[in-house]
Amino acid sequence: METNPYPDTYEQSSSHLRVTLSLLSKHHIPPSPLNFRTGYEYVLGSNKGLKEAFDQVLNGEQEPSDKNLWEIYRQFFVQDDVAIEQIRQELRRIIAGIQGEVERSGGAVSAYADTLNGFADILDSSPPSDVMHREVQKVIDDTRTMEQSQRKLESQMSSVLDEVETLRKELEQVREESLTDALTGLSNRKAFDAALMSVFEECKAQESVFCLLLADIDHFKRFNDTFGHMVGDKVLRFVGSTLKSCVKGKDTAARYGGEEFAVILPHTDSAGSSALAEQIRKAISSGKLKNRESGESYGRLTISIGISQLRPGDSPDDLIRRADEALYKAKQNGRNRVEQQL
Repeated sequence: METNPYPDTYEQSSSHLRVTLSLLSKHHIPPSPLNFRTGYEYVLGSNKGLKEAFDQVLNGEQEPSDKNLWEIYRQFFVQDDVAIEQIRQELRRIIAGIQGEVERSGGAVSAYADTLNGFADILDSSPPSDVMHREVQKVIDDTRTMEQSQRKLESQMSSVLDEVETLRKELEQVREESLTDALTGLSNRKAFDAALMSVFEECKAQESVFCLLLADIDHFKRFNDTFGHMVGDKVLRFVGSTLKSCVKGKDTAARYGGEEFAVILPHTDSAGSSALAEQIRKAISSGKLKNRESGESYGRLTISIGISQLRPGDSPDDLIRRADEALYKAKQNGRNRVEQQL
């Protein structure tokens, strides 16, 4: 049985309501049902990933907007309910069909068993030849009927397997979409949190090193203010595609929130991580962003990167904190650089 996700008292809920509306009003965010639920969950503070993603929006260079909150809502709430319900209905239909065929097949098997038992009884009574001939023909006819029934069941089971495999692929696609940032195609924050915990546990058990990169686009707000949000989106997609091209194997590149990105590097030490971070930084700074129609240049794009490495006794939060401190240091020291906080 599902439990109520909001078990607060009337007084508690009223308090959360007031704080949520105040938060949305302060940042000029329309209190739509979607925005309200996202803000309400943020105020509750029970969803750690959502709270951090919301903080990224509130503290980042981008102004909070419907679009920001939709991205958060999609990451933490949307599981493509319609698609999943359709898959559930299809599975129910398939299961009902299988049950019906099995029941019919069971009835045919039972009838065939009765025929064979009856024939055995007749044989025991030493029947005359005409009775033998009639009963043998009956066994032959029932055997053919049984054979046809089994072939039909086999054919239908083969068809069922094909349908179930199709549904499995559709369900996997829904799952992948729920873990993917729609704009950049990278892992989203929910996928990042899961991957970080998985790599943390693996490397801790194996006593292996791993590093975390946090990267932030320099002066991103300036791109939005000067050229508009469409250009800002192009910048985010460009950074996303650059990260994709630089990582490999079990590495995970994710959009961490707003204009901030993260890369998880399992079994990679600080030297290897620094080399990759420099590769990313140079690839970003050497990119030429311009309007395809007018040829207008959007200016130089740079990125700052902070690195942390797993220490004995660390928690995932410790890794994130030190990477964030290193990123802050990179910003303070002039941007477009890589800093470590090992």
